[in-house]
Amino acid sequence: MDRPIIGREIIRLDSIDSTNTYLMSLAANGAQEGLVVIADRQTAGRGRRGRSFQSTGGLGLYMSVLVRPNLPAIDVPELTAWTAVAVCDGIEAACGKRPKVKWINDLIADRRKLGGILTELALNPDGTLSHVVVGIGINLSHRREDFDPELRDMATSVSLWLGQDFDRDTLTRCIIAALDEMYRSFPHDRQKYLSQYRADCVTLGQNVRVLSPDGATPAVAEGIDDHFRLQVRYEDGSVAALNAGEVSVRGMWDYV
Repeated sequence: MDRPIIGREIIRLDSIDSTNTYLMSLAANGAQEGLVVIADRQTAGRGRRGRSFQSTGGLGLYMSVLVRPNLPAIDVPELTAWTAVAVCDGIEAACGKRPKVKWINDLIADRRKLGGILTELALNPDGTLSHVVVGIGINLSHRREDFDPELRDMATSVSLWLGQDFDRDTLTRCIIAALDEMYRSFPHDRQKYLSQYRADCVTLGQNVRVLSPDGATPAVAEGIDDHFRLQVRYEDGSVAALNAGEVSVRGMWDYV
């Protein structure tokens, strides 16, 4: 069996501001592809568009992975979608249940947020892609009262979802293995991951609000195109394929 790429080296920390920030610094100083950083607690965990990610010590899985894919920077959002499928694969392998995905990077269980993925990149001086750090945060052992009050109606954890506590090391091993399998398949096994992403995506068929600097526009999410962009139809009948880096999507009535 080939040696793993993802997880060939793992750094475990008690506490860090952000595993992504820490690993981006290591990457800039020549860290090896496949390095994984795992922290018991983050003091400044974050998600897309500058949002914070609650990262309470001892209750979650907070990890970041360094990769150096040979692709244009514009295609990095596709890697986020591939990662979402891989994390779902890992959770299913560990727990026997498969979560869903809210386009493009949130993990969903029982219509609540189970976790999220934050992909960050760095460019070489000539504009080509230097490296990508993929951060993964999963609520693992939280009880409802462990979430901040404003999150309690929209967040869940693996323990709440399964109705029992679950071992973090087992989940970590399964997710790293699934990420390694995914990265070995990237980008040539596109159809497999695209089909699974479409099957996992709970956003499809939903009334959504497309959030942009110009405000929120109602639309219906109709599909995922071959580049993992969200296809929506606006109330005036016009259609668009949304890029994750340009907009955000929220459900009309609840989290998803």
